[in-house]
Amino acid sequence: MIRPQFLFPLFGSLENLKGIGSKTVLNLKKIGISKPLDFLYSFPTNLKTRVFANTVSDLNVNKVVIIKIKIIKHNFKYFKGPLNIEVTDGLKKINLIFFNAKNDWIKKNFPIEQERIISGKLEKYKNQFQIIHPDYIEKIFDIDKIPVIEPIYSLTKGISQKVFLNSVNQILQLISEEISNCEWINKKRLKEMNWTDFKNSLKKIHKPKTNEDISLNSNYRLRLAYDELLSHQLSLVIARSFSKKNTKKRKKIGYKFSTLMKKRLPFSLTNSQEKCIAEIQSDLSRDERMYRLIQGDVGSGKTLVAFFSMLFVAENSGQAVLMVPTDILAKQHYNNFQEYTKDIEVNSVLLTGKMKTNEKKQVLEAIKLGQADIIIGTHSLFQKGVIFENLELVIIDEQHKFGVQQRHDLIQKGENLDILVMTATPIPRTLELANYGDMDISRILDKPMNRQKVDTSIISEKKIEILISRILEICKKGTQSYWVCPLIEEGDKSELVAIEQRFSSLNKMLPGIKIDILHGKMSEEQKNKIMTSFKNGNIQILLATTVIEVGIDVPNATIIVIEGAERFGLAQLHQLRGRVGRGKKQSNCILIYSKNIGRLGKERLEVLRKFDNGFDIAEEDLKMRGGGNPIGQQQSGIPKFRIANLDFDKELLSYANQDANEIIKNNKYLKGEHGKNLRVLLHLMNKDNSLKLLESG
Repeated sequence: MIRPQFLFPLFGSLENLKGIGSKTVLNLKKIGISKPLDFLYSFPTNLKTRVFANTVSDLNVNKVVIIKIKIIKHNFKYFKGPLNIEVTDGLKKINLIFFNAKNDWIKKNFPIEQERIISGKLEKYKNQFQIIHPDYIEKIFDIDKIPVIEPIYSLTKGISQKVFLNSVNQILQLISEEISNCEWINKKRLKEMNWTDFKNSLKKIHKPKTNEDISLNSNYRLRLAYDELLSHQLSLVIARSFSKKNTKKRKKIGYKFSTLMKKRLPFSLTNSQEKCIAEIQSDLSRDERMYRLIQGDVGSGKTLVAFFSMLFVAENSGQAVLMVPTDILAKQHYNNFQEYTKDIEVNSVLLTGKMKTNEKKQVLEAIKLGQADIIIGTHSLFQKGVIFENLELVIIDEQHKFGVQQRHDLIQKGENLDILVMTATPIPRTLELANYGDMDISRILDKPMNRQKVDTSIISEKKIEILISRILEICKKGTQSYWVCPLIEEGDKSELVAIEQRFSSLNKMLPGIKIDILHGKMSEEQKNKIMTSFKNGNIQILLATTVIEVGIDVPNATIIVIEGAERFGLAQLHQLRGRVGRGKKQSNCILIYSKNIGRLGKERLEVLRKFDNGFDIAEEDLKMRGGGNPIGQQQSGIPKFRIANLDFDKELLSYANQDANEIIKNNKYLKGEHGKNLRVLLHLMNKDNSLKLLESG
C-alpha cells in the first residue's frame, strides 16, 4: 500500500505553505488540520460580499466597502487606546481605527499623502464615518487582489481568514493533473446527479459566487459528500470481506440442547427472537465466519438469543464466551443460564475479576482443558492468563458501541472466531449504514409478553416535594425506586443538585425509608454489594448516577426518577427507563427538568413520553440533533464526517452503500483503471487501513 507520488504534496508538512509558521501549525491542529489536504475539506460557512464605493455615504453604512483613499494624518497614541488615521475619499473624511497596531507598521502601510485601496466594514460613530481594522490594504494598481465575494471559514484564535484562504488557494494548485484525470464515480451516477469532477467541485466550493454554492444543496458539496460516503462505505465493505475471508469447515448444527432449553423456559420466545436465532443458526451453518450485530430494545430478550447461540456451539464441542460490562450482570446471566440448562449436558462457568484466587484458578483450568463449554464473564475473559482450548464464539453484550477498528481487533483474539455483538441502543437506519456496514444486522423488534409498559411523566423541579411525598406512600407499600442524579459531588457550576445533597434531603423528607447511594467512583466490590442489597429488598430507594444504565433485574423496582433529565441523551434516558417495568406491577418513569430548560429540551423529553420503542426514539433523536458525529476508533464507534451530513445526506449514503457493494462484488481487490482511481479516493479520504487490508490479500 504505497501512496502515489502525485499525492505527496497534499500530505506534506503545513510549514511548506507560504505564510504558515510553527505557531499557526499548532492552531490549525485545533480545528483538525494537520496536512495540506485537510484545508480542502474545511468548507466555507458564509460569504463576505464587498461593494465598490466612490465616496462614503449613509447608504453604505454596515456594508463592507472597497474604496480608494488618501492618507492625511496619523494620530498616534502613546497611552492605551485606539490609533486613528485620518483619510479622505476625495469628498469626505474617514477615520481608520486600529487597536494594538505598531507605529512603524502604520507608517509603512499608510504613508502620508499617498493613495491606497482599502476594504472594510463602514460604520458611523459620533456622526463620523469610520472603518475599524481594514481587512485589505493594497496599492492602487493591486485592486484586483481584493475579492468582491470572499468565503468565510469557521476558524480559531491565531488563524486569520486571509491566511486560511491564501493557504486554500495554494493547495488547490497542488491538485495535480493525475488527480484531475481520476474519476472514481461511475458514469451513470455522475450523469444522473449532474456532478462536476473532484477538483472543479473543490474550486467551486472554495471560490463561491453565491451562497447557493456553499449550501447543503450545492451540487459541488453533494458530489464531495458522496466521495466521502463512498470511501467510507468501501472501507466497510472491504472490512466485511476481510472479516469473513477466513473460512472454517463446519459441523452440522445440532438442535438437541436448544430444544431442551426452549422447553424449560417459563415463557414463549417472541417472533423476533425466533427470527434472530434462525439467522444465527444459518450463520453457524456456513463456512464463512459469523460477524453479526443484534439490536434489541431494553428488555427485548437479547441475552436469551445469546444463550441459544452458545448452545449451538457447545453441542458441536466448541467453547463460547459471553462478555458483559459488570460482575453483577455477569453473575445474573450465569445464574439464569444455569436455571435454563439444568438437565442439559453442558458445563458453564463464571469468570470475573472479583473471584477468589482458588476459585478463579479452577475456572481457568477448566477453560484451558476444554471442560468449560460456556464461559460468562467480564473483560477479564480476554486477559493474558485466560487460555481457551477451542474458542469458537465470542458474544459481546455492549456497554458502549465499538468502532470498526475495535471490532477487528476483537477478531484477532482467536482463529476464525465467530463474533456476535449485542447492543441495547437501537440504531437508526442511517447510522446502521454509516457504522455497521461491515456486519450482518439482526433486529429484535418486539418485547416479551410479560414486559410491562412504563408510564412516563415530565415534571418541573418545583414539584419535587410533591413527588417525594408520593414516593413515601409507595415505599410504605413495599415497592422500590431508583432516583438518578447527573452529578456525583458539589462543585459543578450548574444548578443541579449533587447526589450527596439529594441524599441528605431525601433522608430528611423520608424518615424510616432505607436509602443508599451508588455511583461510578465506587469500587466494583462496593457497587456489587449495594446492587445485591437493592435486589434483595434491603434498600428501598437507590440514589444513583447513570452507573445503573446497564444493570440487573429488580422486578420489585417500579419507579425511576431522573433528575435534570434534559442533561441526558434520549437513548440514555430510554436505557435508564428500562430499569423498571421488569415485574408484574405497573411501573413509572418521572423525568424532572430544571428551570432553565429550553424549548428544544422540552420537545426532546416529550419524545420519551410519546414513544416507548427504542427504535422510534432513535429515529426521532436523529431528526432532532442531526447526524452529528456518527466512525473511526473512538469508543463511541460513531464515525465523524467532515463533508457529509448524515441527516441531510441519507439518500447519498444509500447510493454510496449500493455502489460500494457493487464495486467490491465485481472488483474485490480494486484492480484495473477504475480500481486505481478508487484507491486514489481511499488515499484522499484517509482510508489507508482499508488499502492495507486489500494488500494483505
